[in-house]
Amino acid sequence: MFGKMNVIPVVDLRNAPDEVGRCSDGAVARLLDVTEHPAIAKWVQFPKALFVFLVVPGDPESGAFYIYDRRARIWFWVDFEDDKFGGYTAGDFDRLVRECRFLDIVERPHLLPGKDRWVVEPGFRPQRTNGVAAAGS
Repeated sequence: MFGKMNVIPVVDLRNAPDEVGRCSDGAVARLLDVTEHPAIAKWVQFPKALFVFLVVPGDPESGAFYIYDRRARIWFWVDFEDDKFGGYTAGDFDRLVRECRFLDIVERPHLLPGKDRWVVEPGFRPQRTNGVAAAGS
């Protein structure tokens, strides 16, 4: 599970009013509008980012990961090249956070976009595909 990470910008709030772009609740509300109002299963806040895990109600294996870069005011959908095509579970979220040290990336959302991709695997810190830098180093 997990592997190479795909990062796709999904909501740009740079031109949104401050009560949306600079407010966690407003930014999340806009994301929920775009994603057809799934349930928020997990939510982790940092000064520079917000990490949410959204799930379709009644389908515990439909989860998706989203990171909000508070400074750039952009929501990113994060997906992996693995066999979880139907979505992720709350257990997958916990594994991503605990075993893969994914919050090393979330805390520094400016690292998300770019030409180098990240590889996220249990037991290891996230690493860029070129192998030069790890998020926690």
